[in-house]
Amino acid sequence: MTIRHTITLLLLWILPLGLYAQQDSVERHYKVEDVVVSVHQKAISTPDQTGNISISMDALKSLPHFAGAVDIVRLLQYTPGVAATPEGNTALYVRGGDTGQSRLYVNGAPLFAPSHLLGFFSALNSAHLSGLTLYKSGIPAMYGSATSSVTDIRTHSYIPRRFSIEGNIGLIESDLAIQIPTNERFALFLSARHSYLAVLSKILNLDKATLKYEFGDYGVGMVGDLGRAGRLVVNTHFNNDALRANVNTYNSNGNLKWWNALGTIALESEVSEGVALKNMVYTSHYTNHLGISITNKLFDVTAGVKAYGATSMATIDLNKIDISTGINYEYRRVVPQNIVGPTTTKSPQTLERSSEGAIFAEAKWEALSNLVIDGGVRLSLFANNKTWCYAEPRLMISVPISSRLRFWASYNQLVQYLHLVPQSNMSFATDFYISSSEATPPQLSHNLSLGYNQSALDERLNWTVELYYRQLQNVIEYDSQILEVLSGNADHHTLLYTGKGESYGAEFSLNYSDSHFDLQLNYTLSKSLRQFDQINHGRPFYANSDRRHNLSLLGVWKPSPRWTLSATFIYATGAPYTATVGTYIGANALIPQYGAYNGDRLPDLHHLDLSATLWLKSKHLEDSGINISIYNVYARKNPIMLSWNVYADSQGDIHIEEKYHTIYTIIPSISWTFKF
Repeated sequence: MTIRHTITLLLLWILPLGLYAQQDSVERHYKVEDVVVSVHQKAISTPDQTGNISISMDALKSLPHFAGAVDIVRLLQYTPGVAATPEGNTALYVRGGDTGQSRLYVNGAPLFAPSHLLGFFSALNSAHLSGLTLYKSGIPAMYGSATSSVTDIRTHSYIPRRFSIEGNIGLIESDLAIQIPTNERFALFLSARHSYLAVLSKILNLDKATLKYEFGDYGVGMVGDLGRAGRLVVNTHFNNDALRANVNTYNSNGNLKWWNALGTIALESEVSEGVALKNMVYTSHYTNHLGISITNKLFDVTAGVKAYGATSMATIDLNKIDISTGINYEYRRVVPQNIVGPTTTKSPQTLERSSEGAIFAEAKWEALSNLVIDGGVRLSLFANNKTWCYAEPRLMISVPISSRLRFWASYNQLVQYLHLVPQSNMSFATDFYISSSEATPPQLSHNLSLGYNQSALDERLNWTVELYYRQLQNVIEYDSQILEVLSGNADHHTLLYTGKGESYGAEFSLNYSDSHFDLQLNYTLSKSLRQFDQINHGRPFYANSDRRHNLSLLGVWKPSPRWTLSATFIYATGAPYTATVGTYIGANALIPQYGAYNGDRLPDLHHLDLSATLWLKSKHLEDSGINISIYNVYARKNPIMLSWNVYADSQGDIHIEEKYHTIYTIIPSISWTFKF
């Protein structure tokens, strides 16, 4: 990053401090925020008036644990519109979009690789977070560079009244979060999570391999009340994965490392009654490295992305009209996949430098009889070797029929300048990013949705129905696999294709919540297609994210103050893949013949999870509970991938045999959750 860029970022944040310092602070604003941060609702996930989803942090403790832990990002797969992914993958496929079309932000900074190896957990410690919102319909104008969805994850931003420690000790990992109020104006938030290596090796059951793997997540936050200057919120996050494997059978070994590091500094000030300002600077880094040795042949693959950004935003409350407007700038340094193999020579990595800026404005008008009209526009500009500029309008209208019945409609035009190139259907950190170019222009999407929400039984019963349609332009497809890439002869520039796509579907959600029960039923019927001139003879095919049916059930029962029983069930149509239909001999080698592109499907995915938590009485602990969970109760073997064994029989005829590969089946676990 150049000195000019650094100075620009600092000025965007520092200059307004002098203006804000002259204003009187309004203490009333911050007390309201303290109340908002604490989650008081019982529902596990709650849709708002536009179909977007908020997750209850408190409800996480009651849900079934996976290997002793529960994860907030994995829980999103149990919400309408989000497709269940194969085992070993926690990527978000929202309304038929690819995982690279969804952006995940932590306090406004992008997190580029949000999963640990094979999707066991996300890269976030839930105890360090205050809330999460998944935007898939009425996406606010402040968010950009995502054509499918935006997940806004927030850390704590209040000053606690007292010192507290909470954590969870499970079979694979343990986590801890500490809140330290140093005085009435400042507080520190510390969190850490780390894994147990031996237990994970047994779960993977690699009896012919020596496996060493560990992961960790670490967070440090600070909240300060600066009086007249406002409230300062600082947050840092770091996570890393390190895997080393030795497979004696094939005289092979390899190592895989990746890590994220991000930091944010935000100043929130109330200039006058109804006028608030927020200025923020942030940075986010992601790097991965894969090294493999197969029969003394070495392969080395590296990739990464670094982002430096600043956002300045003002919100104005004019009685029935709320206005938000601001600017955003992000400078990126992207290193696409650089491959060094036995037949290649070491060369300098390609470095893509780019800048993305935007001006945005949005107004939300609560008209007569609670009619809500929310309109906005985002004017985005992207520049590297070429410059693109797009206007991204957004509009949402919410019409109340009665106090318990509401309809809404929304439209979003979204543009994405940073592309994720997938190489696997698992969370394996071999995917890499590329910037927009003439060969891969910015992706565009037009998004329409129409929804309906109604409640009954004093709002204990709530149901939502939403229809959506999405049209995509300049989507990308990578016509290669990781093993082909490791040959050293593949060039990702020649294997990337751009095309178009569409997805549409219907989402259904039914929730019931009272003092003892919390029940949720979610179902999505959808279809997602892609079309490329270079693939499948130009004919449309199913997208990798296509799941015709998605069904999820979540239930929590509290028969007494000391017991919490819960269950989750998920079902999804199998993921599409391209099957081998035959083989022939050419150049003294067996050459496979493939069927229609993504013309076959893996077996359907489904599993049932059960959980029981006994809350212990203690004079010294605010919360203390023993959780016993069983993941995949009936030991369903959900495949993550398949391979083909080619063999010749006694007559010399060649046969192809499919073989499905799974990671795990039934996983019992026990963990201790505590807070004091």
